[in-house]
Amino acid sequence: MSLFSSLQASARLVRMMCAGVLFTVSTVVSVQAAEDTPFYTGVWELKTQNGLQPLVMSDWLIFEGKTPGIWMYLRPGFVSGQRYQFVARRISVNGVSAAIVDVAKVDDTHMSYRLSANGNVIEQGEATRLSVPNAHKSCLAVDTDMKDLLGKWKLTQNSKKSLVLKENELELDGKKQTITMQQLRKGQLALMVNGVPFAMFTDAGGDYGVLQILPAGTKAFTGGPIGQHVVFDQEIVVRRPGGRCDAAIAGRLKLLGKKR
Repeated sequence: MSLFSSLQASARLVRMMCAGVLFTVSTVVSVQAAEDTPFYTGVWELKTQNGLQPLVMSDWLIFEGKTPGIWMYLRPGFVSGQRYQFVARRISVNGVSAAIVDVAKVDDTHMSYRLSANGNVIEQGEATRLSVPNAHKSCLAVDTDMKDLLGKWKLTQNSKKSLVLKENELELDGKKQTITMQQLRKGQLALMVNGVPFAMFTDAGGDYGVLQILPAGTKAFTGGPIGQHVVFDQEIVVRRPGGRCDAAIAGRLKLLGKKR
């Protein structure tokens, strides 16, 4: 991830904005389950008409720059298998966009990738895997249990600030909040204050996690226009200190454009 070109990331974002993909829509979708690591999880070399560029995907997110940046929500009718179609939502942007991400497995080391909006193709091409062919062994795979998400994390926007998660306490930038927690699904925790939904904490893949603080008065951990919450008071990306996945991804991205 550290080898991502900021120019490439910016160009991709500009293309998405120009196509109007950041406007909220009320498309009905369901969130992808992380019970099995999907084939697209990993580090890829994406070949488009504009040349080669890196593509890093975890089970639930597309990375932008060094960090996870875009949530993917599985559309109805698509189940675990050879092809997926997602509606996208950028972290810290409330609501679901009109962006559609399509991925289809070609073989163990290749897949097709397409980003579109309102029927217009923004970016598409064939991706060649740079990471191990078995996605289950990727450090980007989401296979964490509750205990694996506990401990100290650093905020990516300010590494001097930290998040510490314990079974009965959340500490964010020195402020402590008594909580109870339960596992919503593999890699995702529900945090409650006085028995009321307060936040969700999710393994974002790699060295990263995302804390999503729910609006006051939220009654359940599911809901909203797509069956999953897409509006938050805060959405905070954190990194596990001493994590090794950043370096592993950077090593894979050194293969970008080279014969293998």
